Formats: sequence, C-alpha cells, structure tokens
Amino acid sequence: MNQVVVTGVGAVSAGAVGALTLFERLAAGESLVRAHPDLVALGFANPYCVYIDDATWADIAPLLGEVEPEWGRQSRLAIAAASLALSQAQLGERVGRGAVFVANNKHTFDERDVKALAAVYDEGTDVLDLDLLAARGWPSGERGYFHKQQDEAGLALARRLGWYAHHAARGEACAAGTMVIGSAMQQIRAGLIDLAVVGACETMCNFTPLVAFNGVGALSDGERFQGTAISRPFDKDRNGFVMGEGSAFLVLESAEHAARRGAVVLARLTGFAGLLEAHHITASDEAGDEYARCMRAALQDAGLGADDIDHVNAHGTSTPGNDAAEALALKQVFGSRANTVPVTSNKSALGHSLANSGAVEAVLAVLSLQQQRLLPTLNFHAPDDATSGLDIVTSTRRAPLRRVLSNSFGFGGVNASLVLEAA
Repeated sequence: MNQVVVTGVGAVSAGAVGALTLFERLAAGESLVRAHPDLVALGFANPYCVYIDDATWADIAPLLGEVEPEWGRQSRLAIAAASLALSQAQLGERVGRGAVFVANNKHTFDERDVKALAAVYDEGTDVLDLDLLAARGWPSGERGYFHKQQDEAGLALARRLGWYAHHAARGEACAAGTMVIGSAMQQIRAGLIDLAVVGACETMCNFTPLVAFNGVGALSDGERFQGTAISRPFDKDRNGFVMGEGSAFLVLESAEHAARRGAVVLARLTGFAGLLEAHHITASDEAGDEYARCMRAALQDAGLGADDIDHVNAHGTSTPGNDAAEALALKQVFGSRANTVPVTSNKSALGHSLANSGAVEAVLAVLSLQQQRLLPTLNFHAPDDATSGLDIVTSTRRAPLRRVLSNSFGFGGVNASLVLEAA
C-alpha cells in the first residue's frame, strides 16, 4: 500500500482564517463561542454558538476569486479553506491524478428559506410549487437550499482545480469529516489516485438546525451556563453541545507523489476505521463498546497498539451520553494507561460543527504534532463517575508527540477514528 502524507492544511472558523491562526487562538485559551444576534432576535433561550460573522466573510473574500452565482455559503467556506491548504502544499500545475472529497450535511436552510417555502405552499392542495419559488428567487439572493446539497462544494472545488479522478460527497452526520478523510486515504493507499484535497464545510448556526437539535435534547439549554462557559466536555456539569460553523481541509498525497515534487510533509496518516453501530438515532452504546471497537480497528489498520498513542483528540461533544461513552471506551482501549494519555476536546472552544468537526480536529492534530503542543479543553473542572480517571488537558501543554488518535462519533451510529503520525 502507498503511504499517505499530509502536505497542506487550511481552516476557517469564527474570526480565524488559517489553520495556524486558529491553533494559536485555541492555544491561548480562547473560546470562539458568542451570542448570535439573529438567534437573540428570534428569542432562542440559548443563542450562543460559533458562527461565521460578516467580518470573517469579508476576510475570506480574497481567497474565493471569481464567485460563481450558484455557490452557497457552504461552498464558499470550502473554497476558502481548501485554497489555504492548497497554497501551503505548493502544488504546481503538473500534478498526478487529483481527487476531491468533501463532507457536509443537508437541511441547513435558515429562517428566510423557511418563509420562502411557506409562501409557495398551498394548504388546500398540499402542493409546494417549487417552479414558482425558483421564479421568485430566494430572499438571501442565493439559490437557497437547493444549492446547499452535499455535492455542490465538491463540484465547485473540482471544477476550479480541474481534478476529476474522483469526487465524493459524504454526510454521515458528526462523523462525516473523519469518514471523508479516511475515504481519501484508502484510495491513495490503493493507488487509485495520487493526491486529494479533502475536508468539510458546515453552516448550521441558523433557525432550522438549532430547532431540530434542541428538539432532540442535544443542545445545552443555556439555563445554568451562558456564553463561553456552556461547552464543557467531560465535565460533570455538561448538559449539551454548542453549535458551530466552519470549514477545514487537508491536502493528502501518496508519499511517492510528495517526494517526486519535493513537497514538505507535515504529518503522516497511518490508520483509519469507519464502523456502524446503529444503536439509536441520537445515542451510542452506553458502555462505550462500539467506540472502543472503532478505535482498536484504527490502531490495527495503522499496525499499532494502544501503547503507541501519545495523545487523543476526542470527539468530546459536551453531551452527557457521548462523553460518558467515549470516556469508558478510552478506558477500555488504554487500560492502565488511561490516566496518563492526554485527552483534548477542541469542541470546548469551537463548538460542534457537525461534519466539519472531524476535519478541523484532524487539522489541529496535525499542528499539535508539528508544534509538539497539546491544546486545552476549556471548562473542565471536575469529572463524574464515567469521565473520572482520564488526563483531560486543561491548559496548553508541551509534550513529546509521535502519534495522535482522533475520534468522531456521529448521530445514527457512524463511528470513525484516525491515526496521525509526526513527519
């Protein structure tokens, strides 16, 4: 099998354009959580999230070049973050068989789109007149929901780059970003492609997603904690996650392709597992057995044992069930080492950007390997019975890092883990 290396990373988050810029903000202990004025105006009890504001949109505008009229917000975020990763990779015009892999989720239409849909719905006939909607246009000036589908961002990237060896659009909920990285890795390993730009984009800080996730009890209610204190992975007082937005991309290549063009290798991608459990639509196996199975499979894929891992970038959503199951799984996998393997949840500062979470966490893991620094888990003060006995990193820490395990566990029972190794 071909070895797979990382030669570029890029990220866009709230007020942070660039992977290193984002890493340094998190290393400084900053949280990107804040009140969204639109959610305040709509009367949400918890209007806090990590959203892309107007200033950030203005900052990424130079990265977009000529903007196509059909590009929605997800596609623009993807183009920006991918452009940053491609720039760092310093790809020339002569590249091998290039592919594009992008993860995002459907159903991201906002309150303006809901109003537009309602205006063309006839209650008497139970007909939704989409032709009339298309003729009227969307209030946002974009082509709305129908151009926020999972294939749009990938197609936009492929057309811009002229990379047509393979396209993929994945949407396995919160695990999608990690799943899509694993898919690209497997195709490079198999020799089907030489390189890929792979990542995710998500724009979920709006009416419909927040109503939906609040309805199933996944979001923090905002009653006991507000603002930057809400997201508190593994803490005994956690009570739900904070929604996030953003985009993150990596350039993956076969080691041979990277060496042939003299590329700087940032890290190596050595292990992947993507498994299904179908335990429950919004919950995983409470004992953590399925999470443990996924982590062990990724280690086996990398030809490693648990003793070879120096750090875990946890899924760590700040929900009671997920964090308990992940903590129990970590104890299963690492055994007597569980209390000495440092664990970080980036969602404490970034919120949960769903499909994008696995991609941005992989990018941050690459930078942790480069910088030999562990990022902090904010708002962790005391564990409960399930999360006790873990080394939760609460302040930026220097540490010798050779290999990182990065986890993503999605609604609906899709579990994924990556193993990344220092270059």
